[in-house]
Amino acid sequence: MKKINTLPFKAIIAAIFLLLSTAACEDEFLDINDDPNASTDLTLSNTLGFAQVSLVSNLMEELNTNAGSFTRMWYTTDIRDYDQNQGTYSTVWTSVYAGPLADLQTIIDGAEEGESGYAGIARLLSAYTFSLLVDMFGDIPYFEALNAEIPFPGLDSGHEIYTDLITQIDQALGEIDASSGTIQGDLIYGGNLARWKKMGNTLKLKLYAQTRLDRGIDSESGFNSMINADIIASLQDDFQLQYGSRQTPFQNRHPLHVNHYNEATEYWMDNWTMANLLNNGMISATTGQPVSYRSVEDPRLPYYIFRQVPDDAGGAVATCQGGGCPIGLLGNGYLGRDAGDPSAFSNEGALIATFGVYPVGGLVDKGNAKTVDASDGTGKGIFPMLTTFMVKFLHAEMALTTSVDGDPLTLMKEGIQLSMDKVKAFGAAQDASVAGSVFEINQSDVDAYIANVEAAYNAAGDDAERLNIIMTEYQLALWGNGIEAYNNYRRTGYPDFAETAPVMGNPPFPLRFIIPVSELETNPKLANYTPNAFEAVFWDK
Repeated sequence: MKKINTLPFKAIIAAIFLLLSTAACEDEFLDINDDPNASTDLTLSNTLGFAQVSLVSNLMEELNTNAGSFTRMWYTTDIRDYDQNQGTYSTVWTSVYAGPLADLQTIIDGAEEGESGYAGIARLLSAYTFSLLVDMFGDIPYFEALNAEIPFPGLDSGHEIYTDLITQIDQALGEIDASSGTIQGDLIYGGNLARWKKMGNTLKLKLYAQTRLDRGIDSESGFNSMINADIIASLQDDFQLQYGSRQTPFQNRHPLHVNHYNEATEYWMDNWTMANLLNNGMISATTGQPVSYRSVEDPRLPYYIFRQVPDDAGGAVATCQGGGCPIGLLGNGYLGRDAGDPSAFSNEGALIATFGVYPVGGLVDKGNAKTVDASDGTGKGIFPMLTTFMVKFLHAEMALTTSVDGDPLTLMKEGIQLSMDKVKAFGAAQDASVAGSVFEINQSDVDAYIANVEAAYNAAGDDAERLNIIMTEYQLALWGNGIEAYNNYRRTGYPDFAETAPVMGNPPFPLRFIIPVSELETNPKLANYTPNAFEAVFWDK
């Protein structure tokens, strides 16, 4: 594919411009009055805003959707047997390179003296994006990818890319330090460069954790140095994009709110996740034991999942109970699917459990089951990319599996508490009636939950069981971010959701996404490359 070093396609720019220019300030979206198509000489602030929205929107398409499906967060019939073909990622591959990555490179190249803060932010966003592309696809075009003089870039090894990304992050932090002007158009941190520095340091920390199995990178000393650096340490520092609440004339709500509240419900909640939240005793097909090691319900459940029916919808889903239909009613209206379930039933979109308030801006489940519509919730959701609870869970994993300092149990408990705090605060911000009510997450319930997890951790027979508990709790906290869940599972082998035996049987689990045929057929340097979904990425070997 020919990469460009200017602006993304006009259609992409126009769509993002309309999204941004019509958003209210209180929706935390940039208010832009200039038509970006009037000139190719866009301001750095406009370009930065376009790149941020375009980046997150692209991540939340097939990348997040499929990764979350692979790791039992939700379920989509398109990949019920882990199937990926060479056209699966054609759109997102083209869009990411020609859209946000090209825009970010434009900012890096175009920032003048005194504007190095823009370059630093763009470089950090580019490093984050390329790291995820390596995580998903393995070897990718990188060193030549955004060079307008090289129309056909070759593949670079993931190890070499990761090594350079750490250098790029350091350069970005230096650019931020050298900045002398204010930053406008920043939809993530509002131009707060101190928070961008925390994001950069946290990204480095994540890269070191991600590569702990790769002996070519000194991950342990790198992680130890970063854990004591200025990293994301509060909810206000979390690296995430906040969507707006506008529906007309141009939509700027969270994509999953649009898909599940405005239109037909697209995903089914996976029964493994709902069983763990409910602790309803789902049995492992391998061990014959309950999937969950807990005996209490997750306080985040009514914030994560909203029931559209109170029970079995007056018998509407009764045919799926014991009649050969694997669609699962876990009880009390929690209607989801087991992985690999290909079946369907009438009007299922109005019956199945769907996303709640966190993180899509939907409804808190207060026991008032209903078929959701566009008027429900605010749509002011988030896509959490790097958060304070992620730092704690990564530290817990490293402390358990390497010589990195720290107590894994204490760190995991801190991660759980931070996740609970985040979900609680988010729910109250979306629905003011929750605060102080019986539907607010209660600290005594959180304490009971954490004590229950701690008891299971202390009773674990070995580090493998302890790691499973850490990574299961991490995955539950990651609700909405399937990309990191997919990374975690491949890196650690946990949580052990595979024990629940998907309906589809036991097909090979994909270890990477497939570079699309659209790239292979148009780039002569990739003519002899054959994608292999079952070849591990470099940090998973």
